Amino acid sequence: MNVDKMGIYVSIAVMVAVLGIVGILSGEFDLGLTSETKIPQITSSTNTDIQRNAFYEWCYKMNLEC
Repeated sequence: MNVDKMGIYVSIAVMVAVLGIVGILSGEFDLGLTSETKIPQITSSTNTDIQRNAFYEWCYKMNLEC
């Protein structure tokens, strides 16, 4: 009889864990773990000139001649 009760408890715990993980991953629940920073949407028309000048900007901030 104790094995039957343990099986019921284990299956309920597994069910709650699976449903909890699926619920959190669905995005319906906000846990407040997201930061305020927004990632910009990169499209084909996005200006990416900053990437080419990153090395020179680093040299400028480090007071080096590159």
